[in-house]
Amino acid sequence: MATEDQVEQILVQLLQKLGQVDDTTRAMLPSHRTIEARCPDLDLVRHATWRRGNLELVEDPPLRRPDIRISVHSDDLLQIASGDLPFSRALSSNRLRLDASMADLIRLRAVL
Repeated sequence: MATEDQVEQILVQLLQKLGQVDDTTRAMLPSHRTIEARCPDLDLVRHATWRRGNLELVEDPPLRRPDIRISVHSDDLLQIASGDLPFSRALSSNRLRLDASMADLIRLRAVL
């Protein structure tokens, strides 16, 4: 099982990658969304907000249900981040669970 520090490091890397998307890709993403990322094996939950093309981690959970909820075990997250487990295969095999509106799912698929 991965450690909390490893998961935190991956989250920072993902934030950096999303911050580097080109303007065309950024235009496909919604202007404002709340996100919940969960690693159930570590009992770890992190929240982020996406506003006008910027993603940042936030300390407090949103007041309402997050727009996008992601759940993945820490070891699977490590494999996705390293490229050993393709995002699409993790999603199709339920190793990664994604709960979002159909429009958000389509947008995320185009970006990821």
